[in-house]
Amino acid sequence: MDPEGRAVELFALGFRNQYDIAFDQNGEMFTFDSDMEWDIGSPWYLPTRINHIVDGADYGWRSGAGRWPAYYADSLPAVVDIGPGSPTGVVFGTGAKFPAKYQRAFYAADWTYGTLYAIHLTPDGATFSGKVEEFVAGKPHPLTDLIINPNDGAMYFATGGRRTQSALYRVTYSGRETTAPVKALPPTPEALQRKKLETFHADGLGAEVVSEVWPFLANSDRFLRFAARVALEKQPVARWSQRALSEKNPVAAIEALIALARVGDKGLQPQIIDALGRFDYTTLPVSAQLPWLRAWQLAFTRLGKPEAAVRTRLISKLDPLFPTKDAFANRELADILIYLGSPTIVAKMVPLLNVAEPEAEEVNAALIARNENYAKAVNETKASRPDRQQIAYAYSLRNATEGWTKALRVQYFSWFARTHAWRGGASFVGFISNIRTESLANVTDPAERASLANLSAPPPPSFPVPTVTPKGPGRAYTIADAETLADGIKKGRDFERGKAMFTATACIVCHRFGMEGSGIGPDLTGAGNRYTVRDLLENIVDPSAVISDQYGSEQIDLADGSVLVGRIVGEEQGQVQLMTNPFTPDEKTTVKSSDIKARKPFGTSMMPSGLINSLNEDEVKDLLAYLLSGGNPNDPRFRK
Repeated sequence: MDPEGRAVELFALGFRNQYDIAFDQNGEMFTFDSDMEWDIGSPWYLPTRINHIVDGADYGWRSGAGRWPAYYADSLPAVVDIGPGSPTGVVFGTGAKFPAKYQRAFYAADWTYGTLYAIHLTPDGATFSGKVEEFVAGKPHPLTDLIINPNDGAMYFATGGRRTQSALYRVTYSGRETTAPVKALPPTPEALQRKKLETFHADGLGAEVVSEVWPFLANSDRFLRFAARVALEKQPVARWSQRALSEKNPVAAIEALIALARVGDKGLQPQIIDALGRFDYTTLPVSAQLPWLRAWQLAFTRLGKPEAAVRTRLISKLDPLFPTKDAFANRELADILIYLGSPTIVAKMVPLLNVAEPEAEEVNAALIARNENYAKAVNETKASRPDRQQIAYAYSLRNATEGWTKALRVQYFSWFARTHAWRGGASFVGFISNIRTESLANVTDPAERASLANLSAPPPPSFPVPTVTPKGPGRAYTIADAETLADGIKKGRDFERGKAMFTATACIVCHRFGMEGSGIGPDLTGAGNRYTVRDLLENIVDPSAVISDQYGSEQIDLADGSVLVGRIVGEEQGQVQLMTNPFTPDEKTTVKSSDIKARKPFGTSMMPSGLINSLNEDEVKDLLAYLLSGGNPNDPRFRK
């Protein structure tokens, strides 16, 4: 704004609470943005972060579950995530009598954990990457603000606030490195190009801008694509809509169609849908897959729900993609398919509530120990280990109205009981409760709703509840990990823990082992005689690599355009029966043979992958030893 406050311009948005800003020697702007500590443990929790603030940018902050993830194409990511904290003052080291590295550093103060970070920025195309260093820390040490004194070249920072002792500190350098002033590093060619594109972020410019910015919609640099799209959105839609609809380059087309969905009118929706439909998710560059899904979302959220025939056609295109190997793509696909009314997405999603995600990155224990009060939520989250992917699925399923059966509802609502011990920030328990409440509201039968309400409160008696839960931290195990784990199961394993992990990872739900479990999947009682360690882990980690004919499933395309996926369990009297959910095997879907347009083998196993991702290595070894021993506690593998 101008000094009088009369002319106000929106420069950038999408921050939680950016307390301060600072400029580097080239005039690039940076901030240290806050997290929302109440959201800790949820899939939409956003840590404190360092942002490079550029013209026209959106950094995705929205309240609660509305926050945009960093991979949305119409937002920009952080330079670096810091973690939990409470950002206060920031400053660049310009003018400090420090070594060159520290003159160029961006300093960010955290009040909660008493830490002053030095962020060492490296030009990275049109933006920067950053390396975090703890520059000053203390307990208690609630930093509030800081400056570089141009007279003595020292850093001064203050502490205090909220009834804590205030103090003023002076930081100087004593060493052999030169402290001579450093010059600004030359901007990268990409940074200069971004600046040029940003000059087009204005209304009333000529039509030549469209041709000027268009090549950058397909640029490999995300910040250049973003700047070009913002410039395009400032132009009248009539000048570029047809070019967007006919663009052949998938990266450029997706960016242009995102722009068209954001600023175009509803009348363009059919053409946007047709244009997006020309591209196949599986053949897109990986970097374009999530933007393609985002473009579909925007075509609906900005322009409305398409008519029923179009929704059916889109379901046929998108439904076979779920699930993919990308957890984030699965979240977006789930939301889209539920919105469109897919009849099969519920049956495919509900079993995934039993699949554990790898453990999140460990929080710096030394950092959070600097403030026990504020660290409570972080520590409780770490101890209870809520599964963010499962929460994301449950959150999406609360809106699903198609494809439910009584058995699927039982399985879905039993998830709430199994997660009652999860903890997070101050809003976490309320989030889970709200998901449950909204889901129950969609159950129309009063008796069934009352039964499910009761089921979702305590742990359900029908579902095997482990007496020992995984301690983790887990990770995304690969088949190659089998070679490393093999040497660790010859002796010294824990039988009881291995048995507990068989239940904790939901193996017992589908597989018989001795006198326990069920026969939906292969009997694992004789696994020790049939499998090597590598083969067993391969079957667990990548169950779709080799699918037995006995346990395979089929994709059935129906004449009305819908798609069903499941195991054929009966064919007679002109009807086909499918089991679509291995966790509710008694629930069958029946279709008339005359309604079937095509049948083909489905290349994805009904057994979800990632079931052991919540286990640490010792827990995986104990599980493998338990399976290979045939459940024999006297097996040599359990000798100490």
